[in-house]
Amino acid sequence: MHVDVALFAHLAAFQPDGKGGRAPRSFELPDGTTIAEVIETLGLPDQPRVVFVNGRHAEEDAALHDGDRLAIFPPVAGG
Repeated sequence: MHVDVALFAHLAAFQPDGKGGRAPRSFELPDGTTIAEVIETLGLPDQPRVVFVNGRHAEEDAALHDGDRLAIFPPVAGG
């Protein structure tokens, strides 16, 4: 299946092509791949993060589907 993955803020440094940046990268993944498996494959640090699939909040144990857009952000704090 085809999934686009976008990493934001300091997580962009973990893009597999080494170029960083927020632009989504396309991945071919086995059917049923979970968000947690993508996070592990990318080697993201074990820290809090906010995850969206197709613009909606998602849990890391959720399975991805063909054509999904996965976006991962570090937590955001403001004042």
